[in-house]
Amino acid sequence: MSTLKSFSTPANIQDLSNAPAMQQQLNELWNTNVNAFTRQAIIGNPWNSIGNSNQNYYYNALQTDIPQGTSDVPVNWTAFPNRINQYLGQNQTPPNPYNLTQEQLWELADTGFYTDNSGNQVSFPEIPSALCPQPDWSGLLRPYGPYGPRGWQDEYCEWSVTRDAQGKITRVDFACENPEYWYSLWHISPETAAQVYQDTLNSGLAQGIPQITVTVEDLQLTDGSGNPVIDPATGKPAYNPFNKWNNGPVSIRGDKASGGAMHLTSTPNTLQTEMGLAGAATVQRKSGNNDPQALICCSQYGQPFRHSDPHIGQSVNEVVSAVDTGLMVSLADPVGLYIQMPDFSVFQLPNDPNLPEGATVGDCWQIVRGSETLINPFSGEPFNGTFILHAVFQIPQSWIEAGVEFTVGDILVTFGGKQSPINWGAQIVETFQIGLFALPIPSAAPAPQLDCVTNTAPSDTQAQPIQMMAADLWNAYYGTPVYNPVDFPMNLASNTVIMPATVMQGQSVELALTCLVTSGPNGELPQVRVPEGDISFTSISLTDVTYAAPGNSYPSTFQLLMVGANIDAGAELGLRNINLINFGQTPGEPAPAFLNVVSSTDKPLLQMYD
Repeated sequence: MSTLKSFSTPANIQDLSNAPAMQQQLNELWNTNVNAFTRQAIIGNPWNSIGNSNQNYYYNALQTDIPQGTSDVPVNWTAFPNRINQYLGQNQTPPNPYNLTQEQLWELADTGFYTDNSGNQVSFPEIPSALCPQPDWSGLLRPYGPYGPRGWQDEYCEWSVTRDAQGKITRVDFACENPEYWYSLWHISPETAAQVYQDTLNSGLAQGIPQITVTVEDLQLTDGSGNPVIDPATGKPAYNPFNKWNNGPVSIRGDKASGGAMHLTSTPNTLQTEMGLAGAATVQRKSGNNDPQALICCSQYGQPFRHSDPHIGQSVNEVVSAVDTGLMVSLADPVGLYIQMPDFSVFQLPNDPNLPEGATVGDCWQIVRGSETLINPFSGEPFNGTFILHAVFQIPQSWIEAGVEFTVGDILVTFGGKQSPINWGAQIVETFQIGLFALPIPSAAPAPQLDCVTNTAPSDTQAQPIQMMAADLWNAYYGTPVYNPVDFPMNLASNTVIMPATVMQGQSVELALTCLVTSGPNGELPQVRVPEGDISFTSISLTDVTYAAPGNSYPSTFQLLMVGANIDAGAELGLRNINLINFGQTPGEPAPAFLNVVSSTDKPLLQMYD
């Protein structure tokens, strides 16, 4: 038996391998972040007294002995957004009023618009607000979300399509990389992040197709005047996840080039959310786990009717209860979301005499980041699935050199018994799955069965922290509007990530904490504390803000507490918990891993590599 030494980067990718000291910094930062997500997944929300907490059947692999020979359990789901099918497609239960054709659904999934029966381009219609136990079409409706340039691609897979002058598809980029990794890479080396963007989005391009050049300036966060916003943790510009090369479902190459899919952007498509969902799913319910939709409504985690969330929840729940003595579960290292290999049998290449001997449609599927196989360190066997982070579907250069004249749009694919040319990237998405890997180990006792979560909040509900970051970053993210096809008011704060805010020993910094709190009878502000007392906080102001907290599909109203933080010169290093306390209340269970204290001499996190 042994514990995991550290959490590995997704698919064990080493983007800074040519700079070992920087790669070590990234590995350490990533381990810190995944450890934070794990601690949050284990605790759940005990500082929020709504529902059930203490999800201790999710374990931390850094602190838990794992028996040698422990095998992984793959959890896979279809990459196509099932909510589009459920709310807009034909032959659904319950039925919806729209009954869009399969072609319209694919067009909508690719672009955010579809061609209606009158030939007009229209975006998503409204869908029910109440989804449990089933969508209530007779009740209140709301605009289809998640919102964002490709927010509807919400199965932890997003894609961007490139077309030629005739409108035929020439390339589709598929990405399942979590945004937290890219924030971490940027934190260590913005220059490397820009280079990886460029190399990935140019990968395998046939000769003659214009390549793109990606600069650090393309990826940085700017204010309303176009000036870079400086991250006080690094002294460098902050990262913009909706930069010009990771924005929307369409890639344009040549003049006025833009667009691409480098990492996930839909608000629920985050790694912290995935791990929190897995933690919540370990809780056993008296209602049982036979129906994934009923279970997600009972436990109130994730978004109903996705392919992903109900299936992940049910699968993890079933693993925990798989034996009478009970099991604990964690997501296997390297923790992440991974594209699985497509079903190539449903594709057919055109008859072209210039096709090289032995050519198959699988040659068009090119793995750019990640790998097909990795070894489970505890079983010593290959994992039961692939670890693909970024794949491209395009005609290989070798085929073009051999004289092949067709493109992706000429390849045929069969779906539902009907064969048609690839007109939409979504047709390819239908042929593969996204996956993660659970690692179950014996538990000391079987998990108790609990009642369903209640929506009734006690009168003494404790304050609940949501997300913390430097105030300047929050102001810039929240002040940046985000385009979406349904024109719902949206800001870039929804597309940030919930990661520990990095602060330095001896530093004074203003932090923005989104939360659910109340002020006192005379306007007294909530207070923030750390249990150890080596960081002091001064509450400055409290206002309401509306955004989709990262991991959520829809915006809601939170409070924004601005605080001044003074970190002692000898403050304890590493992940730190916080207490958020309403006026007149006593501190409850600390919220885990909201801060990461680093040494003031830790120059790689500052400007050592300028």
